[in-house]
Amino acid sequence: MSETVASPSIVPSNSTASGRGGGRGRGRSGSRGRGNRHGSRATTIPRVCSTFKGNTEEMNGHVFQCFNECEDKKQFLKTLEALGEYIAKKLKYPGDMASLTKDFVRPEIPKPTELEVSETNRLVIANWEKKMSAYCTRTDYLDSNLKTAYAVIWGQCSEAMKAKLTSLDDFETKSHKSDCIWILKELKGITYRFEGQRYIYLSLDDARTTYYAYTQGAKDSISSYVEHFCSLVEVLEHYGGAIGEDPGLLNATAVVWANADDATKRLKIARDRTLALAFLKRADHRCFGTLWADLENQFSRGNNQYPTGLTAAYSLLVNFKPPKRDEPRRNPRSQEPAVEEEDGITFMQAGGVIAGADGVTHTHVTCFRCEHKGHYADKCPDGPNATP
Repeated sequence: MSETVASPSIVPSNSTASGRGGGRGRGRSGSRGRGNRHGSRATTIPRVCSTFKGNTEEMNGHVFQCFNECEDKKQFLKTLEALGEYIAKKLKYPGDMASLTKDFVRPEIPKPTELEVSETNRLVIANWEKKMSAYCTRTDYLDSNLKTAYAVIWGQCSEAMKAKLTSLDDFETKSHKSDCIWILKELKGITYRFEGQRYIYLSLDDARTTYYAYTQGAKDSISSYVEHFCSLVEVLEHYGGAIGEDPGLLNATAVVWANADDATKRLKIARDRTLALAFLKRADHRCFGTLWADLENQFSRGNNQYPTGLTAAYSLLVNFKPPKRDEPRRNPRSQEPAVEEEDGITFMQAGGVIAGADGVTHTHVTCFRCEHKGHYADKCPDGPNATP
């Protein structure tokens, strides 16, 4: 199936764009022009995204594209999930393939224990022969399934993605072996802007920058946040980056945890706590700011409640319940719910009114950037020009 390439955005010429509807106006080039009689405005046709759907219909349009081909940051995870569903529905013995999409580990079929030579029980022998037959059958299907999965993955890659994969030094060898683990790891690296054929110092710097800059979005669920966070960590570490290996962290670990005398154990403790703090710190502070402040206050009092690992940090976010606020007094003459202000941020009981970066609150205005009420988009606290 050939890839359908989207047409570029169409920009109207000056003769079409110039002029205001219903009378005289000034065009883009600065010259005066005359609009049409009905007062309609010239519009720019929006850019159309790529309509590439891949070669496998059962993947429901989920594809692997380069980072600059799609704005959806979760595309890789969604396509990986669709691949897992395809395997579960279309391939035989799908359970044997579970580690492929979950852990990027080559599936292995456990071999039955060898039968003792002295065994004479016919029932035991028959049972062992049955297990061996099933083992051989599953092994044959596994090889076939891996080749099928590789073909599906390759067919869901855009032309730009295929070009990047084929430029890798070990492409021919890995492709000949239908190495699903290799192609999935390379796809993840390219998707998250880490390409094996780039200058390694630049690539690692990009991977670190992406990891440190990532934060939970206002619309991201906790589960999708942790999935994307873990993907960034995996990409960074897969290509040689390290987390928690700073000498200061390792020395502090050796001092605090006296039983961590082994270097490997100290490294694991430092890595786990570094990831836990990074994950917690970059969670949406609108929802979890109180939790973070409470952890800092507890630590200042000598009570360390910071999570010791990513699982513990995830549990903190899932089980966190924000403190209840006192019911503000309502104005009986007004139909609008009363609001209260704290630390320069305005809250509304029914819906999250947030003041703009200029400190002004517009109750009936909805920002199209963050979709909260209270400010215009150019004054959005989450905007690029917002003051930290």
